[in-house]
Order: sequence, then C-alpha cells, then structure tokens
Amino acid sequence: MTSLINFAAINQNFPVAGQDNDTQVFRDNFDTIKTNFSAAKTEIEDLQDNVARTDVASDFNYNIATAITLQDAYFRKKDYGSSIVLSTQDVSFKEAMYHIIKFGNNCAIELKEFPTAAVVAGLGQVGKATLELYGDGTARTITFTLTGATVLKKSAGFPGSLVLTSATNPMIIEVWQHSTDIIFLNYLGGYS
Repeated sequence: MTSLINFAAINQNFPVAGQDNDTQVFRDNFDTIKTNFSAAKTEIEDLQDNVARTDVASDFNYNIATAITLQDAYFRKKDYGSSIVLSTQDVSFKEAMYHIIKFGNNCAIELKEFPTAAVVAGLGQVGKATLELYGDGTARTITFTLTGATVLKKSAGFPGSLVLTSATNPMIIEVWQHSTDIIFLNYLGGYS
C-alpha cells in the first residue's frame, strides 16, 4: 500500500524570521498538515484492522500467504477430556487440526466445518485433521456420519467396524476434505 501522506507539500522554510510573511502560506501549510493527519488516520486504522498481530488472534480471511518458511509452528489440538457418552460427537476442523477423544459409549463422529471452497482454475483448499481415539476398556464401536450429500471414502486398511477397546493405546485416523462431496478417512492403525 502506498502512503497518501505528502510531507513534501509542507513548506518547511516558512515562516521566514524577521519578514512580513504571507498568511496564505500559513493556511496552505495547515491545510496540508490536516490532509496528512487525515491520511495517517485512515492508514493507521487500516493497519489496526487488517494486519497480523502478535498479541491477539489474527483472521487472514482465507487470503493466500506465499513464500513462507515456518519454524517452531504448531497445529491446534483439542482434547475432549473425560469419556464421551453422547450418541454423536461433533468434530470441527475449524476448532482444531488434532483431536483427542475418549469414548465411554458407542458413538458416531460427525465431521464438520471442513473446507469446501469452490475450485478456481484448478486451485482450492484441503482440510486435514488427525483423530486420536481411545475407548474406556470396554469395546466401543465408532462410526462416522455426515450432513448433506457428502460421501465417506476409506483407505484400504480401514477396519469394517472401528472398535476401540484400550483406554491407553489409541487408534489414529486422518481425515481430509476438499470438496462438498467427499471426505477421505485414512486408518493409520492402533498404537501401543
């Protein structure tokens, strides 16, 4: 963004000491200063509203950031805490990219808020999340449900029934979505 502040328009050599100075130059200088303050106010407000901050969360509104090298970066994690006993548990991509869920009941996981933006010129968005799933020592069957016309596609190694038994050894599932039609589930296995 090019600044609209025009400091060069101010006559810095005015007023001249020991002379009768033209009041029009005073008025012109004050007008230029006022115009510059107005431009500065607009530019500062734009910066306050639209730049990334280190002291608060920043929403990039899906704009593209290019030529970035990330170091010491993390994925947001959500730990659901004590065992879930609901019949359906929502898992939102917008809340976190890594979900730790313990189940104390058979449960359906409803996958929500994954990106489904339109593809433009072959380019779009992909949402990916990882699920770290635990049982409670009793066999708990977990299914996946979706809203609308979305289809689940599972990896070749995905179990016919996802049954969690261990309260300490998780099963790990990766979830991807890039269109409104399909969610992919990749079974990474049980870990001990």
